[in-house]
Amino acid sequence: MMKKSLLTLLLCLFAALPLSHAEEKPNVIYWNTAEGETLRSRISSEADYWQLVPNFAVQNTQTYCAVASAITVLNSLPIKKPVEPVYAPYQYFTQTNFFSPAVSKIINAQTVLAQGMTRDEMATALQEQGVKAESFAGDSFDNDSLRELLQKALGNDGKFVLVNYARATFGQVGGGHWSVLAAFDEDSDSVQILDVAKYKYPPVWVEINLLRQAIATMDSTSQKSRGLVLVSQ
Repeated sequence: MMKKSLLTLLLCLFAALPLSHAEEKPNVIYWNTAEGETLRSRISSEADYWQLVPNFAVQNTQTYCAVASAITVLNSLPIKKPVEPVYAPYQYFTQTNFFSPAVSKIINAQTVLAQGMTRDEMATALQEQGVKAESFAGDSFDNDSLRELLQKALGNDGKFVLVNYARATFGQVGGGHWSVLAAFDEDSDSVQILDVAKYKYPPVWVEINLLRQAIATMDSTSQKSRGLVLVSQ
């Protein structure tokens, strides 16, 4: 009886112990939570969010996250766009006409369907669409430099930010993923991600430190770190 009581006491003590750092859940805040509602109310009128939302695309397939992210940004820029026959005579980027002859020489639709797109492939493909695209390796940042870059880029400066990250860092299901950054929240030191797989996850806010960890992970295709691509006219 005494041994049983001692065992029960030990189990209670272990249960009361805080989780180790490795077991702690990542501090992410989803759109459809009470905390998310608070963060939504603080989105600045200058944030990229307001320009991106009218053009936000959902990926057509589970490997087209890069393409959906790219056309979300391209349709948000005041640039010449292709005419998709189904929408003629109106100009609009789609996940089909994104693959122009020039882009297809860099990476074609079949390759993206099979394995997605690397950070450098994304930047080069966007440049072929007539925009400026600058690629940043995720492992080149510390928290301060990442925060400084995003505070400026997510405001009304004519630039948009595509992010390539490892979902697991956020406690999400899946591997490497592309989406669009939409806003920076100074009070929580976090950024908002508009997830182009919105059938899977709603928009989410993640702290700068966690984002840095997620973009510093290795892309198995390129054998380089994931990261960011800044896009402008």
